[in-house]
Amino acid sequence: MNILMVASECYPFAKTGGLADVISALPKALKTQNVNVSVVLPLYKTIKQNYKTTFMAYDYVDLGFKHVYVGLHHLKQNDIDYYFIDNEEYFNLDNLYGYVNDGERFTYFNFAILKILPKISNEIDIIHLNDWQTGLIPYLLKTKYTNLNIKTIFSIHNIQYQGIFPKSLSFIMDCPYSDVLEFDNNINFMKTAIMSSDIITTVSPTYKEEVLTDYYGYRLNNVLKYRYDDFYGILNGIDDIIYNPKTDSLIAKNYSDKAFIKARQFNKNNLQEYFNLEKNNNILFGLVSRLVDQKGIDILKDAILEVIAYSDAQFIFVGNGNSNYENFFRYLHEQYPSRVACYIGYNEEIAQKVYSSCDVFLMPSKFEPCGLSQLIAMRYGTLPLVRETGGLKDTVIPYNKYTNKGTGFSFRNYDAYDLKECMFKPILLYKEKNIWKNLVQQAMKQDFSWNASSKEYIKLYKKLLSK
Repeated sequence: MNILMVASECYPFAKTGGLADVISALPKALKTQNVNVSVVLPLYKTIKQNYKTTFMAYDYVDLGFKHVYVGLHHLKQNDIDYYFIDNEEYFNLDNLYGYVNDGERFTYFNFAILKILPKISNEIDIIHLNDWQTGLIPYLLKTKYTNLNIKTIFSIHNIQYQGIFPKSLSFIMDCPYSDVLEFDNNINFMKTAIMSSDIITTVSPTYKEEVLTDYYGYRLNNVLKYRYDDFYGILNGIDDIIYNPKTDSLIAKNYSDKAFIKARQFNKNNLQEYFNLEKNNNILFGLVSRLVDQKGIDILKDAILEVIAYSDAQFIFVGNGNSNYENFFRYLHEQYPSRVACYIGYNEEIAQKVYSSCDVFLMPSKFEPCGLSQLIAMRYGTLPLVRETGGLKDTVIPYNKYTNKGTGFSFRNYDAYDLKECMFKPILLYKEKNIWKNLVQQAMKQDFSWNASSKEYIKLYKKLLSK
């Protein structure tokens, strides 16, 4: 079985979000189960600067009147073959996305992969595609590259981002403007992939059901209902080798699920000292997130002042995004310098210290397709506090005061009052040290590796090849 994984980012080469972590970890998990898998990415400027790739071949694709160069580079790492599509006009840029010609850039990426595919391998059985940046490939296989006879799986990581561009893009595609491409007199890459792929997946069972509704489906819910029999929800995992409190070199003191109390207290004091917070053993809340509405920052903003006023809790906020939210967290730090810290931006070392030091990890998301942060937090013994949506609902077991079972805390309604009430639950429970210790152990013993999820993908691959 030969799988070609195609995506616009992959850790450690290029990353803006959780997609990069998935494309890093899933191929490695598949490889351990004797699946021959390789990965194709754009050759971004940062990859050129930081990695030594080997030039393999070149070709050209025609986009409208343009005869465009396609370079193919290769790098083997962790027993995975990574291939990179090289074109300086489209990818030798400072950022991965956000350019006015993103539609043209990723149209090129889709065409380039299929054009140069024979120089990668003539034995590809399935192309596994990820998010809108790869969404034209299933359509092209059915309309322009029919000789390749390759099956496709398309994974939706976040349906909010669909790749919608003017229909004039069909000119450079040299394709008729059809119902499959059409969306409000535009071209929609994600809709095209949903309509054209053999199988569609998304990143958690609950999110699969959510995106079939008007509220969560971002106007593609009816298209997904049309393909319902070919639509699956498979929970993401995390790389349990990278995210391992026993071996993580970025945290102050390593520990295991059997012996963690002294080490985590040491880590907490280390982090408090780093941010000039008062060194104590009060409950510490952490947040590592994009500061946008989707992540629930609006209701957190409305809830937190009362939590600060009526508790002795401390808070560390790490992230960037909406400038109003950034300024609000700066304001909180100025008002409560011994209790509230913030880091505006993203820093991997600080993030790992938050996971290994805080007592509660905040994820009050409006929607969350899967979420990886809550999985990492539990791996490190930080109990997540989440809204019951998407993968958060699928992975966090809310604390039950009658059985003392659970791996975190949750609330249902997207409402600042409900969030505030939920935040007081761990604040009160934290004083019950034996109960808290048991909850931490329960969280750390959860298996969120890719082992189980990769087996689900293999089942789909086999099902697809048996048709």
